[in-house]
This record gives sequence, structure tokens and C-alpha cells, in this order.
Amino acid sequence: MARVKKIMLTDVPTLKKEAKIDEAVKLLAQKGSGCVVITEDKKPIGIVTELDIVRSVISKGRSTKDNVGSVMVSPVTQMMPEMKLDEALKIIDTKRFRRYPVTENGELIGLVTKKDIVNAISENVRFHRNIQNIVLVIFVLFEFFIFLFSEYFWEIPFLVK
Repeated sequence: MARVKKIMLTDVPTLKKEAKIDEAVKLLAQKGSGCVVITEDKKPIGIVTELDIVRSVISKGRSTKDNVGSVMVSPVTQMMPEMKLDEALKIIDTKRFRRYPVTENGELIGLVTKKDIVNAISENVRFHRNIQNIVLVIFVLFEFFIFLFSEYFWEIPFLVK
């Protein structure tokens, strides 16, 4: 099965927790990743999504001049690059987040989304289903050939006693 490192985004938008919300908004608009990972010494300490910003600025009346540290979700659930996709799916099922930082030795190296993992698993299942269908067709053709071959030999008079 494929691993997280094969499907992760490596150009992860990051900010420090002291950065302003409007900086996060600009970064979200530029990158289109749906979130910004908040780091400290290259280690993820939080995550801010578009929805977090909408909820905090619009619903709670915060200023875009506030620090992103005040709206980030922390602590973050991290994934490892060598993690198998089925293991990652188990984490998604228990944590129910949509975006996960990928870390190696504690440092941020990528970002993976629930959608990426589900799509990769679906493609893997589709591939295996196609292989099964091909094997089934070959088996049916083989059985048909054996049936025809056996009918032909039973009709030959010198083989019949």
C-alpha cells in the first residue's frame, strides 16, 4: 500500500504564532491549500484553516490584526511520511480533522489532507478491482477453451473405447 510521503504537499504555507491574521489570509489566497501551519523552530504547533478565520473574524468579531496564535487549533495531530495510507485513515476516523502536518524528526516536511488519502485509497482499490476483473476474464476464457478442447477430443473415434 502507498505511503503518506507519496501524496503529501511539500510546499506547506507556514507562519509564526505572532503573525497577524491578515497575513494568514493573504497566504491562504496565494497557496490555495486551505490552511496555514503555525510553526516554532520548524515544528508544527498549530494549524489555522479558512474556516477558523471565518469563525473568529466574522462570528466573534476579532480583528485581522490579531495574532494567528489566538485562532489556531493546537495541538495538531501529525502524520509520519512512512505511514501507510490505511494507518492514516484510522487517524482521520478518530480525530476527524481534514488536514494533517507531516513531520519527520519533529520537523514539518509536508501536509496531507483527508481528501488526498481517501482518493489515493480509492485509486488503489480501483486498480486492484481491475486486476481481479482481468484475472476473472482470463479464468473464464481458460475454462471455455478447456470445454471446447475436451468436446473435440471426446468426438474423436480412436479415443472412445
